[in-house]
Parts: sequence; C-alpha cells; structure tokens
Amino acid sequence: MEEMSALLSAAASSLAAANTSVAASRVCNVVGKQVISHPPLPISSLLHHKLPLRLYNHHRSINTRATSTSTRQTNNIARIYARRQIDIALASFATLKATSSVFCESPTADQEKPPEWQTNYLATKIAHYAKSSTGLGATKISRFYAATKRIVSLSILATPLLVLLPLGRVNKKIDECKWEYSRFAIEMAGPTFIKLAQWATTRNDLFSREFIENFRVLQDNTRGHSWEQTDELLKRALGKNYGEVIDIQDSSSSSNAEISSKEKDVIGSGCIAQVYKGKLKEQIGNFPKGLDVAVKVQHPGISDKVFVDFYILNKIAGWMEALPYLNLDYLSVQDSVDQFRAVMVPQLDLQCEARNLTRFRRDFGDDDTIHFPQPVNELTTPEVLVETFIHGDPILNCLTSKYTAEERKELAVIGLRSTMKMIFLHDFVHGDLHPGNILVDRNVNVRGSPLRLNMLDCGLVVEMGENEHRNLVNILGAFIKKDGILAGALMIDTAKRCNSTSLDVDLFCAGIQKICADDEDNNFLESVGDYLADICYLACRHKVKLESSFINAALACEIMEGIASNLHPTLLCQEIALPMVLKAEVMHGINDMKKSSFVSKFF
Repeated sequence: MEEMSALLSAAASSLAAANTSVAASRVCNVVGKQVISHPPLPISSLLHHKLPLRLYNHHRSINTRATSTSTRQTNNIARIYARRQIDIALASFATLKATSSVFCESPTADQEKPPEWQTNYLATKIAHYAKSSTGLGATKISRFYAATKRIVSLSILATPLLVLLPLGRVNKKIDECKWEYSRFAIEMAGPTFIKLAQWATTRNDLFSREFIENFRVLQDNTRGHSWEQTDELLKRALGKNYGEVIDIQDSSSSSNAEISSKEKDVIGSGCIAQVYKGKLKEQIGNFPKGLDVAVKVQHPGISDKVFVDFYILNKIAGWMEALPYLNLDYLSVQDSVDQFRAVMVPQLDLQCEARNLTRFRRDFGDDDTIHFPQPVNELTTPEVLVETFIHGDPILNCLTSKYTAEERKELAVIGLRSTMKMIFLHDFVHGDLHPGNILVDRNVNVRGSPLRLNMLDCGLVVEMGENEHRNLVNILGAFIKKDGILAGALMIDTAKRCNSTSLDVDLFCAGIQKICADDEDNNFLESVGDYLADICYLACRHKVKLESSFINAALACEIMEGIASNLHPTLLCQEIALPMVLKAEVMHGINDMKKSSFVSKFF
C-alpha cells in the first residue's frame, strides 16, 4: 500500500507540473511471493526526439513561436503519461484487492461455514436415532432370538442360489432364472440389502456389466406393498378423511367413495417407501389448490428388519476385526457399519427427510441448475411425506440421442459440481445418488431455460461435523494435489488408533506417495476404487486405522463420478473439485495451501 500511495502521489505531481522530466516508474502487484511488474512506458526517446513541427521546419526565423509549440506538445505528452501511470496504478490496486479476497481475507468472507456447526445439532440427531432399537428387544436373549430368526430367514432365501449358480453356467434359461430369483431374494430381504445392491450398481469398477444390468432395476422399481396397506397407513397418519385434502391419482375412473377398493398407480417404489402422484384439493399453507404432489408412504414392517440387520452386521464386523494377524480393525469396518446405520435409520422417519430437503434447498438456493422437491410439512408425518411433484427424464435417458454430447457434458459437470459442493463446502452429502434418484428437466424460470438436475429421495445423508470435515478436507485435498507424503501423515494424525512404529509411519507415507506417483496421469477422483484398495492394504500392513468419514466421502465421489463418466467419458473431475478444495481450505482457515505442480496447471 505504501508503494501504491507513493506511485499515485508521484503521478499526481507529474500531472500538475506537466514537465518533460517525468521518469518511468514501476507498478508492482504483490501476491504471496510473486511480483507482477508493469514495465515503464518507452517514451524517453519520444521526449528527446525532435518533433516534426511544420512551423519549426519551414519558419526557422520564428524561434519563439516554435519553442512555445514544442513546449505545449511536450507538456501534453507528460500529462498523458502521468494519467496512464494513474490508470496502471488503479488497475494494479484492483487486481491486488481481488486476489487478496481469495488468499488473504478471513475465510468467512468468501465461504461461510454451515450454521449447524455452531450448534450441537449433529450430536443431538445421532443420540436421538441411536436409541431406536425396534424389534431387537431389551435383553440379550431377545436380541439373540431376533438375530437368529433373521439369519434363518436370509439363509432360506439364499439356498436356491446354491443350485442356480452352477446350473446357470451351462443353461441360458436357468441363468435368466438365476438373475430373476436374485432380484426377488434381495427385495424380500429388505431395505438394507436393497440399498447395498443399489450402491453396487454404481460401481462399474467392482462388478461386471451383467451384474449391473440385472440389478439396475432395483434403483427405482422395487417390490412394493398393496393399496390396502397404504390406505390404512394414510388414514392413521392423516385422518380418515384424507381424501378430502389429497386426491391420489390412478388410471381408473374411481371416485373417492371407492378409494379403499381400487388400486392406485405406484409411480416408484424404493427400499423404504413407495410413491404415488396426487393433487391438492384445497390450499395448504402456501401451496395452492390443484398443485401436483408426490405422496411417499413407508413400507409397513421395515423398521424391525433394518434394526436386526444392523445388529447382525455390527456383530460380524466386530468378529472380523477381532481375527488375529489380519489387522482388519484398521479398516474401520465396524465404524463404517455404525456410520451406515447412523445415516440409514433416519430414513425410517420421513419427517427427517423433509428436514433434509429443506436444508438442501437452502444450500443450493442460489444455484439454478440444481433443484430439490419442497416438502408440505403440514401433511408430513414419520410414515408419510408429501412434497412437490417433479417432472423430468431419468438421467439414464440422457444417454440416448435425445440429448446432444454438449448437453450430456453439461449435465456431468452439474452433477459433479453439486456433489463436490456437498462434500467440501456444505458437509451435507446426499448418500443415495444412484441414477434412479436423479431427474433432468429445464429451468423455465431462468433465461435460456438451462438444464437442471432434480435430486430425489433425500432421506439418506452423510454429515461429519466441523472437526471431521476439516480432517477430510486436509486428506482429500492432499490426494488431489498429489502430495502423498502429506496425505499419509494426515491419515496417521487423524487416526483414532495407530499402533504404528516410526518405521511403519515412514513406510505408510512412502506407500501413499508411490500410489500418487505411479498414477501421475490420473487423479484421486478418477481412480477412487483403485486408490482405496491400495490405501486399505497399506493401512492393514502398517496398522493405521482409517477414518470412516474419509472412506464414505471417497465412495460418494466415486458414485457421482461413475454417473458423470457415463454421460461424458473424458470429463476430468479434478478441474471441478480443485476449486472446491481450495474454498474449503479457506473456510477452515488452512493457511498453508501448498500448490503442487498439479495445482499450478489450473492456477
């Protein structure tokens, strides 16, 4: 700033004096350790050059008049030069101010922290749903009985596959029966297994194309329950006269008097609930009469299955970690199961999903390319969710000729950018982003009607809290910047338990660095599956207990990257992720933002 003031003063003095001895000066813009210099203007030769004055050449005798003309022109040049210096100084000052706002100002000036971090919201939520234990019983005997009964039921479902699997290799019809029965068995097994199958269909790197094609139907079309069960649940949740408020639409011409005896059309069925299309018959709050709504109704009896499933998975994970010499406890298997339970159990409360929708709408309120349904809170209960209806094409339809290559690229960028915002900036990640939960339309409320992604089924979310989020930003940021030594050191620093010796620490960090070096042409977000496999191996070998939040966030990146790569195979995730990482570092006040050669390519 002192240089700036001196420069402006000198320029102003030069402008006032308008003499011919204006010296060239330098305007420096200092950003970090880089100095951007504006070179002096090459006017010295111009000032000493004899001006080609016609009056001077042809009327040498009139010396006084010639000298006066020369002086005026020289003074005009000096004034122009001084004004130019002021323009350069002001431009330099504007550049310095704009750059400082990114790198030097307070983190909250550019990216605000989620307000939930300032409260005990997350701890209260976890404690509330951790107490839920429906179907398990209060004693060890009752829990053992419930678990045994569930294991027997699952074993019966799995038994036919022992016959179908080998026979399917020799007979095509039996092979088709194998896949059909597998889908049936998973649907009958309940929400936990359906959710795992939905996740598996997004992992092209782990499962075969045949597996994914056969189980993809579970993304948005699972086996539902009867209308009689829905009608009974709606009466219990909204009252016996709910038909006077909502008209559940169907393909028949039945009247409301016949509502209990006619089947209504299910437009979608997931692992937790099934959805009907309806229309408001009267104004509810700010929602007008005649508004199209989606009515989401929970499947009956699923709570017992979910709680027993997680009880069994938790026990299995504990036994796996207790196996000697395998060091499986350093993979945080049990922590991952607990975190999966923490995000799965709230899905059983549809009021929780309504709150999630409200927060997502707040987080993306200024983004015209992302949209979430708006819940009708007056008609929402733990078993029923009423929300605005979304019209659009399933994102898988965008792979057809209906959409151009440029439009598919645009959708891929929107999807990746929104996911990176959720992970790095909002700490509120949609945990169920399979293609069945994403619809595409055009935002007609914005000039040009840009493409827009509509994200549905927001019951499953992942959030970490400020401390864990800072750790995640540090670790993922180090991977994206190809700094394996720093990533390894941060993993050890944030580990809940680390029995590593100093040699193990050095070898672990060296192994992480080698992973980054061997994959120099790619980036962490393009190769999450390969990275995680190698990282888990190193963690077991060198006794470093990985943070489950890191694993879950990395998998969320992989799921959306899989969708984006189908839309636009050559899209580079790091070009979208890196600015988010830098913003997150500023948000957390991380000042030592070391720019690797990778970062330098973009900044």
